[in-house]
Amino acid sequence: MYFCSSETAQIYSMKLLTAQQIRDWDQFTIKNEPILSIDLMERASIACVEPIKRIHSNAKLGDIFVICGSGNNGGDGFAVARLLKNEGYPVQVFLLSDKKLSTDCEHNSKRWTDEANGAITILKSRSDFPVISDAVLIVDALFGTGLKNTVSGMCAELIQFINKQKSTVLSIDIPSGLLADFHEPIPNQAIIEADYTLTFEVPKLSFLLPDTGKYCGQVQILPIDLNRHFLASISSTYHYTIAWQQKTRSKFSHKGIFGHALIVGGSWGKMGAAVLMCKAALRSGCGLLTAYIPKVGYTIMQSAISECMVSTDDELYELRKFPLDIDTYNAIGVGPGMGTHELTKKAFLYWLALVNKPLVIDADGINIIADSLDEFRNNFKFPAHCVITPHPKEFDRLAGFSRTSYERLQKQIRFAQEYQVVVVLKGMHTSIATPDGKVYFNSTGNAAMATAGSGDVLTGVIASLLAQGYSETEAAILGVYMHGKAGDQASADRSSIIAGDIVEQLGRLGN
Repeated sequence: MYFCSSETAQIYSMKLLTAQQIRDWDQFTIKNEPILSIDLMERASIACVEPIKRIHSNAKLGDIFVICGSGNNGGDGFAVARLLKNEGYPVQVFLLSDKKLSTDCEHNSKRWTDEANGAITILKSRSDFPVISDAVLIVDALFGTGLKNTVSGMCAELIQFINKQKSTVLSIDIPSGLLADFHEPIPNQAIIEADYTLTFEVPKLSFLLPDTGKYCGQVQILPIDLNRHFLASISSTYHYTIAWQQKTRSKFSHKGIFGHALIVGGSWGKMGAAVLMCKAALRSGCGLLTAYIPKVGYTIMQSAISECMVSTDDELYELRKFPLDIDTYNAIGVGPGMGTHELTKKAFLYWLALVNKPLVIDADGINIIADSLDEFRNNFKFPAHCVITPHPKEFDRLAGFSRTSYERLQKQIRFAQEYQVVVVLKGMHTSIATPDGKVYFNSTGNAAMATAGSGDVLTGVIASLLAQGYSETEAAILGVYMHGKAGDQASADRSSIIAGDIVEQLGRLGN
């Protein structure tokens, strides 16, 4: 468990492991607990049973078809089948085997036949594939994290057959055919398209990128009590944020303790971006807030947010100057809605070179920098203590087009190191790359948050945390987590949300 702290909060994240490290963790547990490998497999299989029963019940499904391979993932499948059948569930087992079963798989196949009186249907050719009704729950236990190459032949045919069914599909540990580690997607690769994935202890790296994670459906992480001492002995570039704990404010606290944030943005027709940033910043706990906006937004801002102080540019419709007297402020959020007019661009770049405060840059601020990098790449520097929050297309403008999400992740890591800036690459599992080469994936958030203004809200949250004294890394990790959790709460009882719903929930977050 990784832990980083500040005076006001704690952020918890788990190390993400490669496929080899996961295997090493199993072996470490077997050796040091000690426990037999077959008993560890039983522990994992028991962990799967209740989630499978819940999915089976909620979807009102009928038969359960467990489709096993010849390795240890198949052994998990046999054990799960036995446990379910012993509880009265209608289970059938199918085995795709073109080679000898692993020792533990063989052991559990015998327990299935001897203790549960179960039959095994061997799939030798396509003609052996079963007829599967829509009400069947298919449990995929073909290949686990030990898979190192793409599948072919009968294995690929079976996976393609399963994917054509309209049945609910649940994968044990990892969708079969998917490699556990980050990798370039392989065209026409045969991979189970799961509705659910039950994985053990930590998400697999490939779950977290769009190109490969799309195969996993809903992922549930199941603890199986692997030995925790192993994690202390290894290092990892990648982490997964799972929780936070905020301290209670002292009854003697006052607004001056929690920082003064400055929000810069907005233009004619886009004042909503600045309003959302300001509302989010206040809901995230900063003590004071000032908005610097074009004159056209003065009445809008004063009407929308009574708690926000307002300072205006001399220009009516767009920003032409940026505030130089910033000693009053503890942190700044800039970019959304401000446009990319040539005069705005020139003023922003001049101002950016003078900024000496913690800063988060989004939207049009990023686009202006991207244009400038093409011209001044060797001379451009971000201010110290800076966070940028691009979505994938904005990041491609900064770092060049990426064919895959894996390629984009590698560029994100290099960009953060080269420019000494925290890069928040927004997405389903938003990744935060830090100047020291580490990456933190987020565990909160959902697809309903893909809505206009959601990114503006995130900018306000991070600016607020920076103003409260968090480091840029802490503000980015915690801000993304809070933003996602607020989105989860906002979408809990409605099918679609707007950015304002996320802001509303920020003030209701629990730990």
